[in-house]
Amino acid sequence: MIRQTACLHNLHPSWTSHSPFALLIALLIIGITITPTLILTLFLWQPTPQPWPWLTVNSIIPILLGTLIFILINSLCHLQDSFQTLQNSLQKARQATQKTEFQLLQILEAMPVGILIMENSGVLFYSNQHAKEILQQEINPEIPFTQFSQTYHFYHPGHPQPYPYQKLPILVALTGKTNKINDIEIRHSHSITPIEMWGIPIKDDKNQLIFVLAVLRDLSEQRQIEGERQRFNQKMIELNRAYERFIPSEFLKLLNKKSIIEVELGDQTEREMTILFSDIRGFTTLSEQMRPQATFDFINLYFGQMEPIIFEYRGVIDKYIGDAIMALFHTPEDALGCAISMLNTLKDYNKLLIHNNYPPIKIGIGLNTGPLMLGTIGGQNRMDSTVIADAVNVAARVEELTKTYDCPLLITEQTFLKLNNLQKHHIRILDHVKVKGKSQFLTVYEVFEADFPESITAKLKTRHAFEQGFMCFHHHSFHKAQQFFEQVLAQYPQDNAAKIYLDRCQQQLNTLPSSATILIVDDTTDNIKLLAECLVPQFKIHIAKSGQAALDSIHIKKPDLILLDIMMPNIGGFEVCQQLKREPWTRNIPIIFITALDNPQEKIKAFQLGAVDYITKPFQAEEVLARINTHLKINWLQKQLQSHNSKLTADNLFLKAKIEARSQTIDTP
Repeated sequence: MIRQTACLHNLHPSWTSHSPFALLIALLIIGITITPTLILTLFLWQPTPQPWPWLTVNSIIPILLGTLIFILINSLCHLQDSFQTLQNSLQKARQATQKTEFQLLQILEAMPVGILIMENSGVLFYSNQHAKEILQQEINPEIPFTQFSQTYHFYHPGHPQPYPYQKLPILVALTGKTNKINDIEIRHSHSITPIEMWGIPIKDDKNQLIFVLAVLRDLSEQRQIEGERQRFNQKMIELNRAYERFIPSEFLKLLNKKSIIEVELGDQTEREMTILFSDIRGFTTLSEQMRPQATFDFINLYFGQMEPIIFEYRGVIDKYIGDAIMALFHTPEDALGCAISMLNTLKDYNKLLIHNNYPPIKIGIGLNTGPLMLGTIGGQNRMDSTVIADAVNVAARVEELTKTYDCPLLITEQTFLKLNNLQKHHIRILDHVKVKGKSQFLTVYEVFEADFPESITAKLKTRHAFEQGFMCFHHHSFHKAQQFFEQVLAQYPQDNAAKIYLDRCQQQLNTLPSSATILIVDDTTDNIKLLAECLVPQFKIHIAKSGQAALDSIHIKKPDLILLDIMMPNIGGFEVCQQLKREPWTRNIPIIFITALDNPQEKIKAFQLGAVDYITKPFQAEEVLARINTHLKINWLQKQLQSHNSKLTADNLFLKAKIEARSQTIDTP
């Protein structure tokens, strides 16, 4: 429009101000030309005599001429008024155009971006002040567009050559396409200005290109803000990473939090997970031989070896407790794989320690699976993430059992039962124990997959015998259990768990009455034979095939325990039990009924008569042996307790008498 306005000024020649006079001259010329022709026509036209003789040619000519002149003058006056009105309209249009041009210039100058306008011929003829500030020079219309990049210092960032002029949006817009780039900069000797450039074609109502508009935007401030934003984001990333060292991002995910900022006191969630506890054996003794700095370096080096393994198996480190690690896993497979990998890594780590004159270390790992609560605890000014559950305490207790059995990796039955593929792991049942602080017994398993090859081979060969010994021991068949564990140690003397069980068997056998005598009272030979075969290796056996025979034999040799059938001729088992309980001499002999009667009333009657146990036929030999051992031990302990109480009573009486005697001595003057 700016260019069109300039052209419109050139379209008003000077003659337009004198146009009425030129028109008057033209009309006079026309009148002079037409008047002789008109007079000649009237002169020659004489068809008939005139009714008005006074009307002659000479008189008509002046009249016509005057009329014509009047008409011409009147027309000239009207034409002059019209031309004056037109001239006023053109003046007003010119003023309106100038006003519009001025307003447009004001708008373009007020734009917060640089504006360049190019003709469709490729000549730049306008730039606003902001564009001049960005370009740092005036627009030169004489510059060909092929020299735009060199003249106005357009460069591609990082390139020494000027920006290809064919790709400049202002030139691309000459083809009728709108274009935009932001990978351009203007270079000067003292500064570099990154810019963003648009090229916009301007077309008329016939879709013909008339102008090209280029918009330049200085990106220096935006780039600075973007740089600050990136630095801020990087700082936030580093800060989050620092926070993750204290509250892991995986812990936040478990709490369904995207950022530590969202964590509030009391946030919690309940999940079933597998807990891993790991601890260094004898670390206290080891640290006593080091300086404090060396201790920190040592423990951090160890954690540095183990932490990547936990992350590799998708574990979450809940906390470090001195030299111990507590980690959480979504699946038992991940937890077990991590534990095995930690033990394998420890082998290489010990080689490094030995090379640097440090003693090798051992670690114990305990795994347990169960429900737990994850959350935050503390106060408004200090809080911490934690895990609260009985499953966590059990995992810690299982890890402590690794010290007892001198094996590096134990898992609970809860973890064992949830493993998907047991065949790929080397596992054997180890113990059924009551851990510290728990009232229920816990079954634990040893995973020896990370042992040295010779240990793995030996434990695989002896696994069946070890597990048979385990079963016998926990069924109180201590003699059989001892035989199995001796068999295990014969093949693998370094099996510490088998040594522990062998010692336990010997202790149990030593606490029982030596050469205990068992009286079997039954009228069925097959039952007597089966029971005798079960008991002979461990006990002395007496047999009575009737109730009366049992009563007679007891007066000859008092047994340590009686296995008594109920259904017998003449004197039944209930009557025998009743008579024995009446006599002070036989009252404390433990009686176990073994019978085919499975009626609850019969069982109640048996216990009311004083029996210690009730076994129904058909019976299992191992079960009978286990119950016999249990009741013999209880009876023996009761006797020991009575003996001890009697001794205490006697000692108390002696001390009392001694005190009274001394008191009398003091009171005597």
